[in-house]
Amino acid sequence: MGRTKSNGIILKSLDDADKALQKLCEIESQLESIDNTADEEIAKIKERAAAEGKSLRDQKKALVTSLEAYAAYYREELFKDRKSLERPFGIFGYRKAPDSIRVSKETADLLKQHGFEECLRVKIEPDKEAMLSLTEDSLALVRASRISKEDFFIETKREQVNQDLARQGA
Repeated sequence: MGRTKSNGIILKSLDDADKALQKLCEIESQLESIDNTADEEIAKIKERAAAEGKSLRDQKKALVTSLEAYAAYYREELFKDRKSLERPFGIFGYRKAPDSIRVSKETADLLKQHGFEECLRVKIEPDKEAMLSLTEDSLALVRASRISKEDFFIETKREQVNQDLARQGA
């Protein structure tokens, strides 16, 4: 079996575990504060960028709309032999968009009725949630098994640490 490298912190008593939990609470509080500050700054930057760029975005939208209207109005003349037009500052024109299908509520039934089963998607898979109610014998019958495990968890209680920090700051 391979050796694992220790992180240097060895806990030997419940007192050590309590101190580790306290330190974990302090770290979580500091990280939360850092993250909150960053989120606030990011929100302000995004808000400022949106405000500064509003008139440019409006101008861009208007220009795109104008070019699209121009291309549609003169389509026969501009795109008689080609799909796009290269100009000194860019290219505009038309591209073939991927085909798509619009269906109605009856389409699946009608596909089946008219023999187009290859156009129907049916996915059969085990419902593991429903299988939780099966007995061990039933699970064995269908070559399945129940897996039970315990996950390690930590729930910090930061209230006390926050109170201690507040007292130290006062």
